[in-house]
Formats: sequence, C-alpha cells, structure tokens
Amino acid sequence: MRVIIPAAGVGSRLRPYTEDAPKALVPIAGRPLIWHTMRRLAKMKVSEVIVVSGYMSEMLRASLDACPETPPLRFVENPDFASTNSIVSLGLTKPFWDKPFCVLDGDVLVSCDLLQRVLDSPRDVLAVDTSKAYADIDMKVRIHDGRAVDFGKDLEPSARQGEFFGVSRWSPPNAARLAAAIDEMLAAGKVGEWYEFAMRRLAVEGGLDVLDATTDEWAEVDSAEDIPTATALVERDEVSFA
Repeated sequence: MRVIIPAAGVGSRLRPYTEDAPKALVPIAGRPLIWHTMRRLAKMKVSEVIVVSGYMSEMLRASLDACPETPPLRFVENPDFASTNSIVSLGLTKPFWDKPFCVLDGDVLVSCDLLQRVLDSPRDVLAVDTSKAYADIDMKVRIHDGRAVDFGKDLEPSARQGEFFGVSRWSPPNAARLAAAIDEMLAAGKVGEWYEFAMRRLAVEGGLDVLDATTDEWAEVDSAEDIPTATALVERDEVSFA
C-alpha cells in the first residue's frame, strides 16, 4: 500500500515555528512531526511513501533522509506552493494512483490503531471523527447510512455528522473519479482550494464510506495550541512500539 503525504504548505498559522522550517518539521515530543508518521508507516510496512514538498523543500527532504525509520520514499515537488493549495499538491501525485493508496495530510498525527484500520480497510474510506460536538468540528461531514454525503466548513447540523481530518483510502476506480474532479476544478482556475472540495463532489454524487474515528486517535497540528494535544497522542501511542 502506498501512502501519499501532502506537505507543501507554508503553515502560516504555526509561526514562529514555521518561519525557518516547514510545517511537517514542527517538533512534537522531541522529534519532527513527520518523523512520528514515518515511524508508524515503517512499522506497518507500507510499500512506499510519496511526499509532496514545497515550502523549504530542501530542508524537509534532508530531514526525511536523516529519519531513522522510514519506508521507501519518493518526493514530488509543488513549485507553486505559495500561490496554490492542497488540491494542486494532491493532483501532482496522480501518476501514483494506479494501485490502492492512502492520503495522510502532513500536519496530521494518527494513532497506530487508527492508521492500521485505514490501511487494512477492504473498501475505500474517509476517516471521520464522529465523537465531536458540531460546534467543535472544522471540516464538517454529513453522514447517512455510514456514508459521507456532503462536507464543508459551513454545513448545517444534521442527524449524524463528524469531522474529516485528512486521512483516506482510495482504489484506482474511485481515484479516477477523484482525478476527474480535481482536473475539472483546476481547469476552472480553482487552484486555491483544498482537495476536500474535489472529494466533496464524489460524496454528493454517490457517497463515500466512512470509517469512524474518535478525537483521541488523531491530532492536526495547525497552530501552536495543537502541539500539546499532538504530544499527548505520541506519548499514549508509545505502548504500540514496545
């Protein structure tokens, strides 16, 4: 199983940490954030990791070259990282969508257990935190019969909802649909969008299966206030490496 990690963004909300380092290298529990992800992926013996770099790309690559535990690595460069968003970064990895793969955002830490459930899923899934109250959800997902049928930051409350946090699994047929949605959006000049809005089109058209997750299984490091939460996740998860 391949894993694709978009990690090209500037991470302006994480300043001052990102003034002289890319977001994926923010220190968590004494190590760069992305090193923790690589350790998990190496433990799970994924076949290859595709990292999309951009902001301070050389520093990110050098850090990953020095990381003591990584699966085989390949890098894809987003030279337009400063003027585009994650839809462009993910779109650049389409040549690697010929086999099943997972997408894992570069600023997200995931517990070993949840990551294993995503990798082992027999179907394509979006990992969705269904334990959060509506008011605490950022990227909102509307769920019906176990499937994501819509998502966005401004969705109204629904009978069942959750938060999408940048972890998903794709097989070539659904990846082809996602590629078409990305291509259409980019052709319309929507280079500043998150890739979630290409996924949203697939959800609205027919739904995407949801894999339930809970708040203590993941942490998005989007601001300095998120670092203690990510540190606590790493410390809890250490038992998985014993």
